[in-house]
Amino acid sequence: MKSKSKIYLFILIIIILILISYKIYAPYTIQDFNAVNVRNMNIIKKKIEEEDYTFAVVGNIENSIAIFDNRILEKINQNNADFIVSTGNNLRDGDESKYRVFYRTLEKLNIPFLTAVGTQEIKDDGNENFYKYFGPFYFSFQIDDSYFIFLDTTGNTNLNWQKQWLENELNQAQKYENKFVIMNKTPIKIDTEYLLDDGIKYIGSENLRVFYQNIFAEYNVDSVFSSNIEIYHHQTIKGVDYFISGGAGGELIFDNKKSFYHYLLVNVSEEGIEVTVDRLENNPSVFSKLMVNIWVALQSFFYANYINILLVLFIGLTVFYILHREINKEVNYYRDFAYAENEFKDQKLKIAMFTNNYFPVIGGVPISIKRLSKALRKRGHQVKIFAPEYKEQTEDEKNIIRCNSLYHYEEAGLEFPVTNIYSPQIKKDFEAENFDLVHAHHPFWLGNKGRKLAEKFNLPLAFTYHTRLEKYAHYVPDILFMRKFFANRLSHFLIRNFSNKTDAVFAPTESTKEYLRNVGVSRYIKVMPTGIDFDYYDCSQEKINSLRNRLIGNSEHLLISVSRLSKEKNLYFVLDGIKYLKENTDLNFKLIIIGSGSEKENIEQFIKDNDLENQIELIGSVDFREMAKYYLASDLFVFASTTETQGMVLLEAMAGYNPVVAVKSSGIDDVIENGYNGYKTEEDIEKWSSRIKELLKNGEKFKQSSQNAREMAESYSIEEMGAKAEELYYKILQLKKYQ
Repeated sequence: MKSKSKIYLFILIIIILILISYKIYAPYTIQDFNAVNVRNMNIIKKKIEEEDYTFAVVGNIENSIAIFDNRILEKINQNNADFIVSTGNNLRDGDESKYRVFYRTLEKLNIPFLTAVGTQEIKDDGNENFYKYFGPFYFSFQIDDSYFIFLDTTGNTNLNWQKQWLENELNQAQKYENKFVIMNKTPIKIDTEYLLDDGIKYIGSENLRVFYQNIFAEYNVDSVFSSNIEIYHHQTIKGVDYFISGGAGGELIFDNKKSFYHYLLVNVSEEGIEVTVDRLENNPSVFSKLMVNIWVALQSFFYANYINILLVLFIGLTVFYILHREINKEVNYYRDFAYAENEFKDQKLKIAMFTNNYFPVIGGVPISIKRLSKALRKRGHQVKIFAPEYKEQTEDEKNIIRCNSLYHYEEAGLEFPVTNIYSPQIKKDFEAENFDLVHAHHPFWLGNKGRKLAEKFNLPLAFTYHTRLEKYAHYVPDILFMRKFFANRLSHFLIRNFSNKTDAVFAPTESTKEYLRNVGVSRYIKVMPTGIDFDYYDCSQEKINSLRNRLIGNSEHLLISVSRLSKEKNLYFVLDGIKYLKENTDLNFKLIIIGSGSEKENIEQFIKDNDLENQIELIGSVDFREMAKYYLASDLFVFASTTETQGMVLLEAMAGYNPVVAVKSSGIDDVIENGYNGYKTEEDIEKWSSRIKELLKNGEKFKQSSQNAREMAESYSIEEMGAKAEELYYKILQLKKYQ
């Protein structure tokens, strides 16, 4: 079965390589596709030896197979036209692949083909392709007693130069009986109701239109043929016949009777010039036009892009097959930890931790890692932290191994270094320490580097699930549904896939453990919340009172919230809640928000726009060692984030005797007991605000909740955290030995 799987994957990869090779080779398969206009002019001159001849005029082919190739060409052949003149827009755009597709159309012709340059041909830098495959943008030629002038209306050619050239050509044409001008944009103004979009598809300059009309009349031009507008139109101005013929294949205009598929047949004889319209259908309905438009657009798109479509299809099949194979791979992820005695117990360990972010950046993950490492060192273990290199260093870098960064991305004062995980120095630093096990704190980048090093040196690997990745989908570019795909599928796949490649997983709460099981993590999972470092809460009451007086001003109650100022933290819910409290209660309160981030300016503007300057103050970043003072100086912690895997800041606030009012979510649910140490509500402004009011108005309830909050926090010490981590480390060491 494995062999068949590898063969299938190998075949898909070979097909992809063949398609890529063909895309590279394809331009060389049409070496004779060049200077088409020049070649065909010579053919026409040799072919037309009599005064009588017939030619067809087409416009807006736009790589149409259903209309032009399959229907119009057949009718032109039946009418025995001597050659075809196109007024431009033969392609859907100027990409070289569209020119190659049109080359196949030209191969089907039994008669010569000449074309003016159209606006579609020069899209996407297609002017170079047009010059290569068809020739100059403006030119003229003569047959018998007829003179043909092709103009460039796309703006590629210097207008003054072309005007002078045109007058010289018309002078030359004076001795010829029949004079024809072919141009993509018409020199007559057409009502905008004829247009498919808001763009002006005729020559926009009135002065230029008047110039063309006057000079064509002065030199007795017989007919001017153009397109670029999806209609048939005939108008005589100063004795010159103007024809717009834009129905050879592009989409039609729904509500316009002049918009239908057609071409012009021009018969030139001694009797004069006769122009007839040959249409493909009579009076098509709006529904008929809609269906034809859809069919034409789809067929033209697929015909012009089939190599790209096949390439995307087979790449998609390959990715899907690899994902499907990985998801359905039968592996026994369950381990037996039932050993009678763990021989590693009491051994002092050397632990390598890998994280994508760390101090000096303040955040939940860095704080959690710092507390865990502190607790482990208290128990006699050595911990080294592999972390990104920042522009600034921390005060104590002794146990941190900084990894070189490729570049530093900064937003709203926050620094996001992208580590060079391919640097050989990481491996050298790792080998030099002779670690006993690896602990990864992210499922990608440096976390994955730690996993690979653990695998290479046959070391046990633990992983802490810190972050709900799906809640950060707004940072993913919204291209081809990538944002939804990341939020709904990829984020969960990353967590499951990484977790199942480890020996054990730490989950901060029971609800996150439940999530990990739900997404398919079958490794051993141990619930280990981030502990509280109560050393920082040993502050003098004098300092606390001083800070409170500085913050609270003339208010009676001081509320606090701590969060990164970013969209995923749901801060606008908090702001709306504070606005509701101000407008609907008589509470005299102030909220301080500690943190920084990309939404700072928007939040400041919200506060200003809603006249909340006296109720809300943005404090900015605060040193994590000083945070306890702010909690102890405050009365109540408010929170609305739904992205937390654990309620770490809630526990920190409760350690400072703050009851909590928060929005229900995973992590939050595990640390708040309604009516005991605060409240958790639905994401409803009125309900959330009413709980704040209830606590602040009821002095006895507030006092009891504050005491309960502290008691709850005391059960989450970093000492307990270190003991739980140590216990799991010993288990996976024992497991690794007997694998």
